[in-house]
Amino acid sequence: MILSVENINKSFGERRLFENLSLYLEKGKIYSLMGSNGSGKTTLFNILTGFVKVDSGKIQFNNNSISSKSPTEINRLGIARTFQDLRIIHGLTVRENVLMVMEKKMFHIATFEEFNKVNEILKKVSLLEYADHLGSNLSFGQQKLLTLGCCLANKPVLLLLDEPIAGIDKDNKKIIKDIILKLKNEEITILQIEHDMEFIEETSDLVFQLEDKGLKILEINNNC
Repeated sequence: MILSVENINKSFGERRLFENLSLYLEKGKIYSLMGSNGSGKTTLFNILTGFVKVDSGKIQFNNNSISSKSPTEINRLGIARTFQDLRIIHGLTVRENVLMVMEKKMFHIATFEEFNKVNEILKKVSLLEYADHLGSNLSFGQQKLLTLGCCLANKPVLLLLDEPIAGIDKDNKKIIKDIILKLKNEEITILQIEHDMEFIEETSDLVFQLEDKGLKILEINNNC
């Protein structure tokens, strides 16, 4: 078990969002998280990455308690995530975006080894030919690919994807699907928030429905 979430509770004022919610993820599998707007999908991601603290309950990642750790500490343990607002730096090139994440440095001259590592990542996310383009010059779908590349620069063990194919074209949907399935073969665990049922069925080992302050497991026709 790579991630264990046991009986977490979270309220915002008088609103109880999660009540004794539990979640267990195994290494190298793809999980999808569904739910209506306001059900708490992104809040759960924020909890798992340290941006929101639970009121009670336990969260273990690779046998480390992460309930009270900061986002930076959690990231260093091997959890990376994307955001709906993408969070790339538009004034930097594609290569510079990835390099900055990889080395946690704002300004330095890349070594030959670093340059090659970045190129490998960009090839994996189909952006190598755009390496010297500014982030602002990419299409929305390509920007989503860049956020994936930035996540991979952190060498994640667990990858949290917040609506990875929302609002993008058919070609980039296929590219992202292929990337996700290849990451599974590399034994990277993925938890994705998604609404596209075809995409969910093509990629997921298990689907969770967030409802009534807890999780329900859904049956799917898995084609991956």
